Amino acid sequence: MNIGEICSREVYVFGPEETLADAAAEMERRHVGAVVVIEHEGDCVRPIGIVTDRDVVRGQISRRADLFSIAIKDVMTARPLTVNESCGVTEAIGQMSARGVRRAPVVNSSGDLVGIVTFDDLLPVVVEEIGALARLLATQARRERAIVPAPKTGSTP
Repeated sequence: MNIGEICSREVYVFGPEETLADAAAEMERRHVGAVVVIEHEGDCVRPIGIVTDRDVVRGQISRRADLFSIAIKDVMTARPLTVNESCGVTEAIGQMSARGVRRAPVVNSSGDLVGIVTFDDLLPVVVEEIGALARLLATQARRERAIVPAPKTGSTP
């Protein structure tokens, strides 16, 4: 299974000059923890940053400013980890763990934004894979028990 199959294709995006208040309001309205910051290169949409709910709080407190006066570019994580939609689940988890992030924009082979993947998206897939391994082990154990002859009882001549 690849990331393109499990990522959310519904991504909420903002430009870097928009206000943090707009991003925070959208996150609240959509019940999401992050928005992707984009720039347009012709017909292409490139992720250039990400803003999480944590960034909103930290940005406001550190600047002691109103959310309406803070630009997204001032608090976003620039150059976020992006994951290619053809990437496997294990590889994506490794990349996200290495960078210490819970969310990553998903891009196609041209680098265009096509989705977002979160640990919440990955967890059910991993749980299913672990379940499949557990079933495999149980099946193997049953087969091995069926092959081993039962110990003989009684006296030996």
